[in-house]
Amino acid sequence: MTGTSNSPITVASAPGKVLIVGGYLVLDRNYSGLVVGTDACLYAAVQTQAVDVANGPYTLGDHKINISVLSPQFQSAWWKYSFDNKDNSLTQYASADNGENPFVQVVIRVVMGLVNQLAPGKLQELLSLSSSLSSPKRVGLKIVLSADNDFYSQRETLEKMGLSLGAESLKKLPRMCETGTTLRGVHKTGLGSSAAMVTSLVAAILVHFGIIEQADLQPGQAGSGKRGRSQQLIHNVAQYTHCLAQGKVGSGFDVSAAVYGSHVYRRFSPDVLDSAMGENIGIDGIEQATSPENPGWNSDVTPVSIPPRFILRLADVDAGSNTPSMVRKVIQYQKSSPREATALWSALDVANTNIRTLWDHLTAAAHTDSADYNLAVDWCATHKSSEWKNAPKFAESPSHQLLVELVEGILRVRALQRQLGDNAQVPIEPLEQTKLLDACMEVPGVCMAAVPGAGGYDAIFCITLGEAASSAVAELWLSWTEMSVGPLLANQASSGVRTLDPELYPEIISQL
Repeated sequence: MTGTSNSPITVASAPGKVLIVGGYLVLDRNYSGLVVGTDACLYAAVQTQAVDVANGPYTLGDHKINISVLSPQFQSAWWKYSFDNKDNSLTQYASADNGENPFVQVVIRVVMGLVNQLAPGKLQELLSLSSSLSSPKRVGLKIVLSADNDFYSQRETLEKMGLSLGAESLKKLPRMCETGTTLRGVHKTGLGSSAAMVTSLVAAILVHFGIIEQADLQPGQAGSGKRGRSQQLIHNVAQYTHCLAQGKVGSGFDVSAAVYGSHVYRRFSPDVLDSAMGENIGIDGIEQATSPENPGWNSDVTPVSIPPRFILRLADVDAGSNTPSMVRKVIQYQKSSPREATALWSALDVANTNIRTLWDHLTAAAHTDSADYNLAVDWCATHKSSEWKNAPKFAESPSHQLLVELVEGILRVRALQRQLGDNAQVPIEPLEQTKLLDACMEVPGVCMAAVPGAGGYDAIFCITLGEAASSAVAELWLSWTEMSVGPLLANQASSGVRTLDPELYPEIISQL
């Protein structure tokens, strides 16, 4: 490690997420959810640099490390911190608008403290390098945070460019383009940007200082016990910092997806973080709470694959929902009508589990009898799902029967979600979305359409059997007049957090 601009650059990415089934139930460890990772990612780049700290809170011979953070896609999005190597404290001493970013600040404070705890010589090396530089230069860290375009609505950008709200227009935008607004003002698309940012930043810092080896987060290491421990450490630290920044312990499925990609998720017991959520927790307590050896981290992560030839399509609907408010009302309903809510939760769990089981069976069928599977998919891809039961060889094709059951299964999930919304007086699948989703299900080749996660007005997903059906869905969205429906370019992806070759991301390294 050197203190020049030629120092190695560490880049880590973490994917966005779509909770296919399991909204609200994932808050309870008794239930699970099916979450799919996307190929749209958040990126964190870290480089050791010599920086000018003329206006920083420094004195000669002190133990402070300068950390500069930039998020170039937003206006006024930079922050400068000072990390004290002696007491693991972090001070923000400058920002573009005197504002704070609690997620960035908490991650840096916790992870730098863990680096100091687990490998104190790494930070001492930075301080030693600083002593060789003339004032006001010191060795510190430069961090750049960027995101793929799908995390943020591109409506205004397309409008300014005179382009229509469609996939072809989105493809014309530069990668990681500027949003034209502030971090607070941006319209998010619901892919879990804060969880993915926290996860990528945790991973990048841990890898940069050698706490985790870069190879542990690269393709081809699946099944490695060492990789598993590295992922668990990132998971625990990311869950902790994400919860700390939010001020509460959430379900954690979004961070889990950012770490592990697509999987069936059963949450960890919230009490694993009870002792670490206080203001006076020291680094020893944080290390113990986030250790991969801490048995309190008992979340279940079962890898899952979307069946072959299935294509995930996502849309951003220009009508916002207040997810925290919706969750509060659902929890209130559980408390006020426990018997009714328990019965409904059980019915939803059965319906959700059925979707996951059918995915597994379809994936298995594609491998054990690929001819039958492909014939069934080919036929269904050119017919409406309401016609699939009438296929000439329906009774003879196990794969065709599974596809029909999948359609019936997602309709059952939606019906129960609407019932939950009615009972809790929450718009989980509001009428406007019901009309749109029903129209999507009438497109030939569509096997699933629903609101993801907690539901509401702001997003939908479709799963199609091929590109022709995907194109037809995109045309439907563009022609829809009751709401403005904008497609995203993201597809499903199985990989979670990983390290990347910086040279492949000039948009990021040019900002370092």
